[in-house]
Amino acid sequence: MNVALYAQTDVGMVRSGNEDNFLILDLSTGTSWSAGEEEPPELLTFQQGYYGSLLAVSDGMGGALAGEVASRLAVETVRDRMLQLQAHQNYGKVPFQERLRLAIEEANLLIHSDGMANPAHKGLGATFTGVAVHSGHAYFAQVGDSRAYLIRKGKIARITKDQSLVQQLIDAGQITEEEAETHSYRNVILQALGAHINVNVEVNTLPVCHLDTLVLCSDGLSGKMHAEEILQIVQESADFKTACQNLITLANQRGGEDNITVVIAQFSGSALEQPEGDAIEPQGIARSPDTPTELNWSAGATTDQLTDPTGPDLAGEAVAGSPARTGALTGELNAKKTGPLVAPIPPPPTTSPLPSRTTPLKSTNDMTDRVGPITAVFEIGDFEEELKTTSADGTGDLLPHAPQTNHSGRMAATASHGQGEQKSFSFLPVILTIIALAGIGGAAFWYFNQQQRSTAEAEAVKQHKRLERETQKQSLLTSLHDEITKLKNDLAAAPKVGTEKREKLGQKLNRAQATLIDIAQLSPERIDEIEQRCEDVAKELKQIKKDLEEDLKTQQGTLPAQSTSREPVKL
Repeated sequence: MNVALYAQTDVGMVRSGNEDNFLILDLSTGTSWSAGEEEPPELLTFQQGYYGSLLAVSDGMGGALAGEVASRLAVETVRDRMLQLQAHQNYGKVPFQERLRLAIEEANLLIHSDGMANPAHKGLGATFTGVAVHSGHAYFAQVGDSRAYLIRKGKIARITKDQSLVQQLIDAGQITEEEAETHSYRNVILQALGAHINVNVEVNTLPVCHLDTLVLCSDGLSGKMHAEEILQIVQESADFKTACQNLITLANQRGGEDNITVVIAQFSGSALEQPEGDAIEPQGIARSPDTPTELNWSAGATTDQLTDPTGPDLAGEAVAGSPARTGALTGELNAKKTGPLVAPIPPPPTTSPLPSRTTPLKSTNDMTDRVGPITAVFEIGDFEEELKTTSADGTGDLLPHAPQTNHSGRMAATASHGQGEQKSFSFLPVILTIIALAGIGGAAFWYFNQQQRSTAEAEAVKQHKRLERETQKQSLLTSLHDEITKLKNDLAAAPKVGTEKREKLGQKLNRAQATLIDIAQLSPERIDEIEQRCEDVAKELKQIKKDLEEDLKTQQGTLPAQSTSREPVKL
């Protein structure tokens, strides 16, 4: 199977910084390419090896530098975890699509932890749309509203479904695709990496056919043009680099309010079947009950710690501040362990034989009101009250708070029906009274409706705060449990520490662990008490670590080599 591809990202016409990122990864060689790096020639055309390849686009959110941090953490964590999982003695046996799911779940935990621990990154998150190709199948993984398209036999199909509020409304039949483009909630997504401690990664798959072309993009591109326009540009471009540039140029000509990222890749070769028919029907894959919910990198590890020979220790950088599940990065991915399993790579075809179209594209600015940058991540329940008031004509516009009624008009007409002028005149005070009563009734109904809405909004805010406190509590407990485990490992790996000293430190660690169990029983409503007690435990652990280090320096001069590489927990 030969792969020809190109990727490009652009800041757009309005934004001051680029919060998008992309990932190109050859899982057989470990070679990767992401935004900000020079394009590696060996990844533009290559022969796919045994372990497969991975393409992804991530759109960051959070403001300031947080969005850029989130998208970078997303692509780097998925890259590192995919390589680690396949090199691990135990996790390497997990099905390929579940390893992809696990890698993205790990990225979610890391981004969420960073947002909780770093005030400057509060609220950071990122979409993630990835396609991993392995053993003749493409596995699509979706979180958020970036998109993946498939071009086959001159036709284009969107494979992923946006995890957005307007997509929910479309699925429910309340609005159309066209109405979604200008809907007031068009920027609201329901899932993003880092938004919550748990994430539901939607995965589906379909077989890869000869000359299948994938297009991945952020909403900075999909919000400015329809799928048929993307198809036309890819067909008419001489190569994929030109196609990427032409797509970005047109999106900028139509406003360019958001960052724009696009990845195009074509698969060819004798290992792939010829496409039959026009149907493109991806099959959904639910999370397997056998897929682990927590990763223990030390169990079954057969390789050394993963490090970056050209930069800082990747393990220390990735694990700092993350929950226990992220674990230490293990498994040095050198050529001896996961090296290329293929012969020297011959250059594959780089041109696309898709039929050309002659219909000119409009470079107008009439689509600037289409989908813009992400503004927030919500749950569908936050909008239930608003959705119930959606107008009957399906426009998606909210009804006015004051009900529009013509009851008084009908009543007045009925009262005067069949009466002479004199009686009509005498009925005038009655008619005016009825109109006034109807107005009062309408006002009362509006007030009651407002009270209900206010109550629902207050309850939604209350639930959101409760979730935040629960998340904060779990983050504190997880970090401290992680630190206790690390100190116990350090103590066990220090054979020259005296028996009395070892027993004393062990008892202190056990007491700290028992305290955390007591704290876990407290209600999240008592978050101030939880924070204070966790801070006391953190101080105790800091003193234990200091005592252990002093004892080791006295007897050995340095810490034991077996100590884990993770940095201390920072509260």
